[in-house]
Parts: sequence; C-alpha cells; structure tokens
Amino acid sequence: MFKTVDEVTYYYQWLTPYHREKATIVCLHGFTGTSNTFANLPWSTDFNYLAIDMIGHGKSSVFVHPENYEMTTVIRHLKELLTSLDIPTYFLLGYSMGGRLALAWGIEDSNVQGILLESASPGLAGKDARQQRCEQDDALAQRILLNLPDFVAYWEELPLFSSQKCLSNEKRTNVRSERLSQQSYGLAMSLYMMGTGRQASYWDKLVADKPILAMTGAFDTKFQHISQQMKEKNPKIRVAQISDAGHCIHLEQPQVFVEFVEHWLKEQL
Repeated sequence: MFKTVDEVTYYYQWLTPYHREKATIVCLHGFTGTSNTFANLPWSTDFNYLAIDMIGHGKSSVFVHPENYEMTTVIRHLKELLTSLDIPTYFLLGYSMGGRLALAWGIEDSNVQGILLESASPGLAGKDARQQRCEQDDALAQRILLNLPDFVAYWEELPLFSSQKCLSNEKRTNVRSERLSQQSYGLAMSLYMMGTGRQASYWDKLVADKPILAMTGAFDTKFQHISQQMKEKNPKIRVAQISDAGHCIHLEQPQVFVEFVEHWLKEQL
C-alpha cells in the first residue's frame, strides 16, 4: 500500500492483520534495507505490526528533492501517514538507522507510547565528532553513486556485520539482494541528509519520561557500550543483550528477538 505526503510516496505493509483495539507497532528498517526485513519474523497477532519503506529505500520515493530526506521532514511525513490511517497512538520499533529515526520521532511525539531500539544510538554528542562523521558519510555516499555493487561488497565485509557470515547461504543471499535492489541516489541522499553526522544529538533528551527498550547483540560491543551510556543518562531505559547475535538481531535470532519485543510491549500495556 502507498501513501503520498507532499511529493513523497511511502510504501507500507501490515505484517499482521489490523485490529483497532490492539496496540500498533511501527517498524522502521535500517540503511540499505526495506520493510521486508521484518516481514518473515514470527510475530504474534497480539499486536498490529506496520512496516514502512524509508524514503530512498525499497518501493518508497527515491528521486525527490534532497530536503525530503532530512530527518525532521521524514518524521513529519510518517506522522501524517499514521494520521491518515487513523492510528492515534503507537509504539516505534527501529533498527540501526530506523532506530535513530524512532528515537528522534518518539521523544518529541506524545502519540508514541514507547520506543524499541535495535542496535541504535541517540546520535553523536560532540560537534567535532559529528563533523568527522559527516565527512565519512559523504565519502561513502560518493562511493555509492560511483558503483553500488562495489559499495555493497564493501558494506557486507564491515566488522559490524561479521556475525552474519554464520547465517545460511539463503539468508545472506537475500540480504545482499535487498541491498543491490536499492537505487544509488536514495542511499546516497540518506547519508547526505540524515546520516549519523547530520542528525541532531538526542543524548540530552533521553531524560524524557518515555518507555525505551534498547536491544543489542552479544557480539556487537560498540552498541552495547552505547546502550549502557544511554542507561546512565536515564536509568529507566531497559537494556537487553541478545545472545548469539550481532548488529542485526532480528535477522540472526528472530524468535528470541520477537519474544523480547512482545514481552516488553505487554509490560507497557
């Protein structure tokens, strides 16, 4: 299904049958992914799961003005999408890039009942760190524009994804195919306009009284450290570490991931 806001068309799909009396969880995928990354997980029908292709990814708009890729604009668009579906309150579940978006959206939106983060951060706290990351992201965007297959080969060899080498050949092939199916312009604009360096820091807003679950894989030491720092800022944040998983928990341990998510959701309701 599609929804157009301003000049941007977003693709979305219900992963479970929608029932108005049940809580809705909006699923936001990571960089180079699509809503399909959440489609084959063993979700129960206790909740409504709605997955959206981010701008520049999957079936959503790609070739639109770069300003539409700014995080504040994307959040406004997605809020309008939820309003058009007549869903007044919802939880946000975001992986990596989608987690950064979920945190920025959820902290500011009173309609958000809680935020579930999978391997995500509140951005970079220091101005110098953000500037350095912008330069790195810009260089990566240039690489994408020059040769997408070369970028994908580089991306899947990053240490961050090393634990995915233990996945079945079928799963690894599906992930690679999803990345290769993207448009270079869409991925590049996502880095240029809402990469980690250009995102505002949300470290000082973690004090907001909003339920947050921060999940990380046991092999992902970088994001374990980030989630612990988040908990130091706000002790109410629940931190969960998933065994035998790296950065993409829902891909590597789908059953355990869903159990953690749904147990936490039931605690909030």
